[in-house]
Amino acid sequence: MSRRRRDPGRPWLVLAVLCSGFFLIILDTTMVNAAIPAMLRDLGAGLGQALWVVNSYILACAVFLITAGRLGDRFGPKRMYLTGLLIFTVASGLCGLSGSADELTALRAVQGLGAALLTPQTSAFIAVLFPPERRGTAFGVWSGVIGLSAVAGPLAGGALVAVAGWEWIFLVNVPVGLVALVLAAVVVPDHRPLIRHRWDLPGTLLATCGLATLSYGLLEYRRPATGDLAGSATLLSLGAGTALLLAFVIQQRTNHDEPLVPHVLYGQRDFVPAAAIGAGVYFAVTGTALPLLLYLQDVLGNTPLAAAQVTAPSAFTVGLVAVVVGRLSNGPRARPLLVTGLLVYAAGLALTAACARPGMNAWRLLPAMLVTDAGIGCTLAPAAKIALGGIAPAVTASASGVLNTARQVGGVLGSAVVGALLRARLATELRSRARAAAPELPPPLRTLFTDTVTHAPGDGITPPPTPTGVDPAQADHFHTLADAVFRHAFVHAWRTTLVLPIGVLLLCCLLSRRLSAGDATPSTPPRRGRHVRRPGRHAAGRPVNCPCSHP
Repeated sequence: MSRRRRDPGRPWLVLAVLCSGFFLIILDTTMVNAAIPAMLRDLGAGLGQALWVVNSYILACAVFLITAGRLGDRFGPKRMYLTGLLIFTVASGLCGLSGSADELTALRAVQGLGAALLTPQTSAFIAVLFPPERRGTAFGVWSGVIGLSAVAGPLAGGALVAVAGWEWIFLVNVPVGLVALVLAAVVVPDHRPLIRHRWDLPGTLLATCGLATLSYGLLEYRRPATGDLAGSATLLSLGAGTALLLAFVIQQRTNHDEPLVPHVLYGQRDFVPAAAIGAGVYFAVTGTALPLLLYLQDVLGNTPLAAAQVTAPSAFTVGLVAVVVGRLSNGPRARPLLVTGLLVYAAGLALTAACARPGMNAWRLLPAMLVTDAGIGCTLAPAAKIALGGIAPAVTASASGVLNTARQVGGVLGSAVVGALLRARLATELRSRARAAAPELPPPLRTLFTDTVTHAPGDGITPPPTPTGVDPAQADHFHTLADAVFRHAFVHAWRTTLVLPIGVLLLCCLLSRRLSAGDATPSTPPRRGRHVRRPGRHAAGRPVNCPCSHP
């Protein structure tokens, strides 16, 4: 054991193996986004169903992350990591065999459960394996995995969709997941925290039901003016979800036994604002991902692989900047780097909105995307470092679960709210532009044209088809005019929609003023006579990278 304790390279080996599984679950998300337009055409789904395919995964992950962190504290992060990776791998294979949007949505939720069990264990191991002065670098590597997946996901997804079909973006996870599972079983230490938690069943139920109900209302919301039963149900769902989440907050603050969110986290000055900022960043990241790919593919006419080639250089920037900024965020520079990243990210989104045109060459959007993704990369490591920098080792897994839950909740809300806003703005733009363009057609075709564009299948996110019965002499003009209306309507709706994530990022900048200027100190003092720079030890003093360190 002493040889392992003196080996400075082993923590990095463990981190590399853990990041392989983490990379797989992030990669799956980016590949799915790249394949959404192909799925819509193949499964005959609309934007609402596409949002559910994306958000069922994110929602399931968000709902179970806090519980997964608590399970990591109780049974050991390695066991939960292996369990989550196994569930994710099996569910991926079943997703590839699904034959409908509803079936795929359900299986994506199972994937999200596996991702939830895995995710908090990776960042919890960083807090255990690395001393405070090296955690910024470790979190930079961890954040770089997100950037690398942002590059590899669309490229791999586009290639798989073009060569083998969208099903293979899930099937390819099976062999990769099995290899990652074997590596983790062999290399990762069986560290088990010396703590036994009670089960907060009321808190778990309130959080689960509240998030699920609120997300359903956001994803299914149309307009209050519809007045139908479905519209009333979505409003009721929004109200019930909000009430349940407020009840969860009250229950957690008044539970003096052992709440799902440990009370010690409220005492950390930086944890709550850093978690809120992380949620805001993921609100913008997730909310803007799908509209961008729809713009590149359905508006500009690129194939999934061609669209991925356009986004790859900027996505590579996320990983590169995250690793560099991670090394720089060791110390009091974390907060300035985080604020800089938020401002650069907001500026990049504003530049994207200003540059977008219906018929432009997609590569002309690359400078704006480079600025955007540089801002993302600049926020990831500092936010994690600030949030977890002052957390005691005994609750690192729980804290990591709460932090990742905040991010995933931000992602769910971002996808749902931005998606709903895009649908509403697109419907309005299609209606007004169709009426303005209709006089260019002969009088008998004007009403048909307006109805075709306004009630296009797929929630209007693809160019409307030319209806049967149109005079062949007018069919080309009809199709060209409808296509132009769709493209201009989408771009204008997308531009106005981007105002929302930009506003959220600016609010995060204001919230960052509550962060401390320097490093947070652990909530439990170091042992007398022991320097806190001793690497590789947990609260009990045993070497955590030794497989027999548990009691």
